Amino acid sequence: MKVLARITLCLAVWLGPALARAEVSALLVGVGDYAEGSGIDDLKGPPNDVRLLGEALASRGVRDITVLADHTEGAARPTRAAILAALSERAGHVGPGDLVYVHLSGHGSRQKDLNGDETDGQDEVFLPADATNRARETGLFVNAITDDEIGAALDAIRATGADVWLVMDSCNSGTGLRAGSSGLVARYVDPPTGIAPPMRGEGRDEAGGAGLPGGIVAFYAAQSTERAHELDFGGTGATQDWYGLFSSQLAARLADGGDWTFRQLFQAVLADMNDRSIPGGARLQTPLWEGDLIDRPLFGAADGASARRFPVERGRIGAGQIHGMLDGTLVGLLAEANGPAGDWIGRAQLSDLGARDARLTAVSAACRPEADAPCPATGQLPADARFAEVIARPVDLAVVFAPPVEIATGAPLAADHTAHVALLQALDTPELSLRLDAKDYDVAVGWDGASLWFGPRVAIEGQPIGLRWTPGEAPLAPLIARIARAETMAHAFGAIADAGSIMFRTPVPVAARVAPVASSDLAPLGTNVDPTEECLAAVARRAPDAARPLTPRAELKQCDTLSVAAQGTIAGAYDVNRIHIDAHYCVHADYARVEDTAAAVALGQDVWICSDCAGNYSPAGYSAGEERMFIVVGEAAENAAPLNLTGLVETCDGAPLTRGARAAAVDDFLTRLTRTRSLRGGTGFGGAPDIWVEAFDWTVVPKAIALAGEQRN
Repeated sequence: MKVLARITLCLAVWLGPALARAEVSALLVGVGDYAEGSGIDDLKGPPNDVRLLGEALASRGVRDITVLADHTEGAARPTRAAILAALSERAGHVGPGDLVYVHLSGHGSRQKDLNGDETDGQDEVFLPADATNRARETGLFVNAITDDEIGAALDAIRATGADVWLVMDSCNSGTGLRAGSSGLVARYVDPPTGIAPPMRGEGRDEAGGAGLPGGIVAFYAAQSTERAHELDFGGTGATQDWYGLFSSQLAARLADGGDWTFRQLFQAVLADMNDRSIPGGARLQTPLWEGDLIDRPLFGAADGASARRFPVERGRIGAGQIHGMLDGTLVGLLAEANGPAGDWIGRAQLSDLGARDARLTAVSAACRPEADAPCPATGQLPADARFAEVIARPVDLAVVFAPPVEIATGAPLAADHTAHVALLQALDTPELSLRLDAKDYDVAVGWDGASLWFGPRVAIEGQPIGLRWTPGEAPLAPLIARIARAETMAHAFGAIADAGSIMFRTPVPVAARVAPVASSDLAPLGTNVDPTEECLAAVARRAPDAARPLTPRAELKQCDTLSVAAQGTIAGAYDVNRIHIDAHYCVHADYARVEDTAAAVALGQDVWICSDCAGNYSPAGYSAGEERMFIVVGEAAENAAPLNLTGLVETCDGAPLTRGARAAAVDDFLTRLTRTRSLRGGTGFGGAPDIWVEAFDWTVVPKAIALAGEQRN
């Protein structure tokens, strides 16, 4: 696929540099109403997407906005001819330093490549309002816009010296994610000839047009085997509450007025998409990025990010579910949008959440938000309250499992299936808060015909990953307890990771880097080799400059090396904990004291990834799956013990997992951590120091997949 030279039409997002440099114009396209008999299902969200993005851009000062959208007052129908004409018109009216924003929201798919420039033989396509899916004998959609055509149109804009910001909220891939409920819809149309979706290993060219004067950077909001989704944020089925997941989160971030680099924006949107307020199935969309402007400031702002401020009017806040709000969220009220953080004239709690707003109830300064337990109302909101910022959100520390499904087919296991019955029995543990929910879950559960698998997801390209349990081999309850302990920590740390890093930067930034080995240097499958010897040999052949920053959702393989270093940026002493949750839900902790700013400190030993430690050398054996890491930074307190979590949070050291003083101490720590917010934006508890959290994640891919090709991220 060649669009600059490649676009992946599964919510691909291309971002140009700062809007404040010169003239800015926008073309917003929302296709939701396809012709009757076209063979393409209608969508509800695209017109809402472009309205939401239009408002967000207008709040940033963009005035030249052209809209092609269904059911939108004053907008023309988004046909193939209208879209291509609008793109051509942009190229004729821009020049060096200008920026053109293009937003395409609707269905996407794939069809036969006719000019031979695709390595997989398929073009990705965007489907305008007059597209049809009825020419199955040709293998082509009628009136589709191909990636080549989009690429040519964008190249024409960039050739003028203008930069391009293109958002494509559509999907071209297939089976990696299924809709989880009636409130969750994939923006995907089966190709005319039933073309199979690409494997995860399909390569991407670098963003093309390198010789053009205009710059570009790309955010891909879903990987090639994942579907893009639109959600019913209101939960009522009303058309006005449907939005594209990525579009809604991006618009919310743009509208908040914060200062970002594009990298920071990407990380913030990714964190929002992983929020527990988003249905579990949709959270598995995995954004990626590429391009040469990733570290440029957004909208000409200084490097850094400010607190998010939301408007307050007539007792309601202009923030709702698409902004990641939850019932019970606690906010501080301000008279001015640029008022100092923490300089609140009152506090309020959110209720009656809609997609884009919520009701505010005045509460006291002592309010501590808890799930399903609102604070008492304390009278009227301050009359001069015009803006609000989030102080804290309630965190439900219950761990939710998805009902088990067959990995091969996605079909639910029968209620009387032995493995299903065993899972229900294991979840019935009084010491832990556990439940099943098919829509919004933390832990997916899959059955491969012999074993249950547990993880944030339980298969890659049809191959099971995660924590495995086979009936008859060992009791299931201890494994469920291990999962629950790990997920409880992930809930608590994850709940403050985004808020802490956006509102107030951590005083001890962390650099996580990965040094990959070549897949060709790994031992063949089935080789009974000591993994230490295998990795020593592979590392010896690795390039000296192989290390690179760990990106969100990176794919790591056997013998890749992960290292973490922390360095203070503010004078003082800080306790730094590295909490690693591996694919088997084992929690590992490392601790370091960071003092002042002179030098970086290694945070724990380097980790050699081991996905398939075959033979007799490793009791862990197969360990591919999703892994997470939280860096917990605490301001060192005088005359107090350090915040050192080693020996407290580990789950695979043989200590009791559901009872005892150790577990109680951790639970108490996590509960207080999530319920109390200090004025500085870190999360304190009971007079203890402020705490900041950074979150990282990656996937350890099975060796068979790694051997089939180099890493895709």
